[in-house]
Amino acid sequence: MAALTQKVQILLTDEQHQALLGLAKARGRPLSVLVRETVVEQLVAEARRVAKQKAFEEIISMALPVADWPEMEAQIERAHIESQAPQ
Repeated sequence: MAALTQKVQILLTDEQHQALLGLAKARGRPLSVLVRETVVEQLVAEARRVAKQKAFEEIISMALPVADWPEMEAQIERAHIESQAPQ
């Protein structure tokens, strides 16, 4: 684990603080560890969201040959029928 060198101060309501203390106690972890784990979870979730968005943008920017719907539907149906035929 990397050295913990940065300090962050946050203000919580009494209810938030008590809820977090209860959660930390239930998990058998110090509150500071619970908060750090939550920060990591959020950073990972954001990185995944950004990666998915980037992949989506790359896919929609591709110039792929796409037929009109009736032709594509016919191709799908033919492929399905062929896959059901005995070999």
